[in-house]
Amino acid sequence: MKATMKENMKSTMKKIALISAISALAFNAQGVELDSDSATVSMSVGLYASLTGLDDFSLTTIDADGEAGATYNGNDDFNLESNGQVHVSMVGANLSNGGDSVATSYSLDSGTLEFDTASGAVHNASHNVSAQAVLGAISAQKAGAYSGSITITVSSI
Repeated sequence: MKATMKENMKSTMKKIALISAISALAFNAQGVELDSDSATVSMSVGLYASLTGLDDFSLTTIDADGEAGATYNGNDDFNLESNGQVHVSMVGANLSNGGDSVATSYSLDSGTLEFDTASGAVHNASHNVSAQAVLGAISAQKAGAYSGSITITVSSI
């Protein structure tokens, strides 16, 4: 019985030694780096801009409505967001009601009809478009509703 126990113990020890040796070999085989390589991952982000919040707006006067020389003013705010420098420009038509028109002037941010955002920077800010129309003589334009359109364009520089 002692001999059988001894043999079982020897057999178990051999198995443990064999498992340890196999584990060590497997670990060492995994731990030896045979080759490697590297690569650069890149992408290019294109220039993009978004103009939001521009709504229709009306011109009103503090003068007598329809009076010769009455000045009508109005404005609206819009947001410009871009991921780089852009150029903003605006064109606008005189207000008209078919055959008659009223000279109308426009500006962006109380200035000119165009501007550039800062170089080398993103942009996310509110801006203002304003319009002004001045009536001529009383008989220079018919009474009624007048309208015109504006277009604000954002472009690359």
